[in-house]
Amino acid sequence: MALNYKFTLSITFIIAIGSLYHLWLNRYYARFIPIPISLVHLVDIGSIFLPSFQGAEPKGEVDLPTYDLTSHTGLRKTLDSIQVFSPFEPSSGLHLSGGMTFDKWAKELKVRPMKCTDGTQLFLLAAWKQGLKAREWHLLPSGWPSGQGHSVVEFFNPDDRKWQLVDAQHAAIIKDEVGRPLSMSQVLTMFNNGNAMNIHVDYGSYKNKMMLGGRGATTEQYFFVDELLKTPVLQLRQATWFAEIEKNWGLSGHLIIGYPIIMANITHHPQMYLTKLTLLGFFISSFLLIFFHYKKVRYRF
Repeated sequence: MALNYKFTLSITFIIAIGSLYHLWLNRYYARFIPIPISLVHLVDIGSIFLPSFQGAEPKGEVDLPTYDLTSHTGLRKTLDSIQVFSPFEPSSGLHLSGGMTFDKWAKELKVRPMKCTDGTQLFLLAAWKQGLKAREWHLLPSGWPSGQGHSVVEFFNPDDRKWQLVDAQHAAIIKDEVGRPLSMSQVLTMFNNGNAMNIHVDYGSYKNKMMLGGRGATTEQYFFVDELLKTPVLQLRQATWFAEIEKNWGLSGHLIIGYPIIMANITHHPQMYLTKLTLLGFFISSFLLIFFHYKKVRYRF
């Protein structure tokens, strides 16, 4: 009896320590909380336990004109000004090396075509400057392969009291069939319900430029052809070189740093799921260790 107890206790202890070690190694993925598409509206509400955005202080400034993002005209002018900020063709001259900093990034954007993350970050700066909430979405291939996918951005319009989705790299406002701005939660719900035809991309005066590949693949290509809407991730935390993020409990940003939205299929990074199972294993094994301890004290194995 004592031998069985010691063996069980040893295995349980190993599981608890192994689970804790796995969680530490993969703590980045552990801080993503999966949300099913049926509950996607939760990311728009926000709460202490499920924050909808992460406040941040940019580590520099860029020379973008300020337009009122809460108006359609101001939003369009802001997106157009982002296009002017970065060239469509590479320029000769500045090529910076070494670690990334805010100043290096801003200077480099003047001579090279922006990437989707650049467009998102420029829009974040414009929104933050006006005191607006803003957040980044990653649209990824299945499994989250490194360096692939697309970045878009939402801001909260206090006049309409809703999140609005734009693709800043393409100067695009995402709208419904009658021209009303859509949030990402609306886009994902419509896409999941087979109503993708009612999701429209408004490029404004840049339509012809974008359709001819001015910024690479179009928004429609990323959304519907590549089907990146099947693996959406709301990313709450920005890069540390780009913005200063408040620490909570010693962590950079909130405990939760993102929400992978589970669509029809399980397509997110395996560690996003494994870390949750590991956490469950840690709690169960810890409970059993406590249980065995009290049982030993009471019945004296």
